[in-house]
Amino acid sequence: MGLSAASTLTDRPWRAVPGPADRETFFAAQARNRRATWRLTALCLIGVLLMGLPISAVITPLVFAALFLVADLANLVWPGSPPWSAFGSADHTPLVPHLPHWAAGVIGVILLIGPGALVVALAWIGTRALFRRAGPEALVRSLGGRPPKPGDLEEHQLGNLVAEMAIAAGVKPPAVMLLDGAVANAAVLGSSHDDAVVLVSRRLLDELDRDETQAVVAHLVGAAGNGDLRVALSMLALFRTTALLLTGLGAALGPTSRRILVQLIRLAARPHGATGEAPDLARVDELLAKSSDLGEAHASPSAGPRKIAVVDIVRAPLMMAHFAIWMCRLAFMSFVVSPLLALLWRRRRYLADATAVQLTRHPDAVARALASLSAKGGEIPGAGWAAPLCIIGPRSGHAGPMGPGGAKSGILGDDLGILSFDPPMQPRMARLRRQGASIDLAVAPYRYSPATVACVTLVATVVGALLSGCALMMTGVALAMDLMLLVPMIALTHLLLRLLFGGL
Repeated sequence: MGLSAASTLTDRPWRAVPGPADRETFFAAQARNRRATWRLTALCLIGVLLMGLPISAVITPLVFAALFLVADLANLVWPGSPPWSAFGSADHTPLVPHLPHWAAGVIGVILLIGPGALVVALAWIGTRALFRRAGPEALVRSLGGRPPKPGDLEEHQLGNLVAEMAIAAGVKPPAVMLLDGAVANAAVLGSSHDDAVVLVSRRLLDELDRDETQAVVAHLVGAAGNGDLRVALSMLALFRTTALLLTGLGAALGPTSRRILVQLIRLAARPHGATGEAPDLARVDELLAKSSDLGEAHASPSAGPRKIAVVDIVRAPLMMAHFAIWMCRLAFMSFVVSPLLALLWRRRRYLADATAVQLTRHPDAVARALASLSAKGGEIPGAGWAAPLCIIGPRSGHAGPMGPGGAKSGILGDDLGILSFDPPMQPRMARLRRQGASIDLAVAPYRYSPATVACVTLVATVVGALLSGCALMMTGVALAMDLMLLVPMIALTHLLLRLLFGGL
């Protein structure tokens, strides 16, 4: 009997398994995206280093000037050796004699870069801590989020799906919040998977079926488990650090930067968990994002020409440093760091899609959910810096690069996908099809040909290289001007302090 049954099975015609011939497992897709993530992370670190070196070099003279001024003031209260005595003795004997040329060069580079790099690192740490302190639930409530209604079966089912996917991913179940309104989208917010909050719009539950909703939840939970929240927080802190440096230097140049700086200090000094902390942080973040212009004029253009005052000479080093940092931000951030970070974040989205396939074992549901949201979804109002954490962005839809909400293009055009953090829907669907999604989706093709994209990329590379050269040249000019102005200022301040308070 067993032999006849076996022969019957072999006589049946062979039927192909649905899906592509070169089907890729979700484990292979995750491994491939993780390898690409590590490569892009290394390139991002190199880009940040290239941007940070000239910025640190510009800030260092200001740091030394401030230290010398503080030490000179302290010397009046506690008389002792002047602050510059550390660089040599009274008989002009250097502090470290007979130093090899290479060692002297290394020490010189460290002295030129180190103090400024320390200031930049502290600004990044402080900015990251400030955004992390706000807390995801406070941000969700500021967006209008609410807990699930006990009597709503679909919202109760959403909580069950989140708990189910968290168990499958081996992470702590995130909190669940819902957002009323006309937008169909979802996001995961927080600083890590331990304090993550899944925010789902009520309209998404109405538009998607259970399998599609489960796929969305799996994507969000998988993104939190993969560490996307920490990556997003670090990226946000990087963007806002340069804005904070420009705001700090611009505080001596105009009232707008001073107001932003005062609001930021008040927010940092506020007790943790205070009422209104999240919306205030969102407002300050919006102001910081807009504060990277070249400072404000000392007088309005209608005031006409005026004579150069002493305060203008004092503020000249700050203005030169402000312009140099602005140039470095424009060149390196726009044409080097930001595109690399965009590519990195797209890989994180592809990784989350592959993780959703692993958790649900249903690639068709993941593809259908993305297709439905790209056609009917939109950007969550007021999401601001948390928008990249949504499952789809404002430029992911079938309606073309402008998206259903009419979002504006970036510097090089978001339809080319160079500066947009939102991965285009076409490659997302192509990757899901390789993992087994068998549905036929009419995804909008790229608007431009590969030759056009290559030409624009070449032009952007040339422009970025020219701007980087201008930024480095401006850094050298700013250093020279700072040394020419700061040294006489320090000497003059020292003489004035001794004349005024020398007898104390």
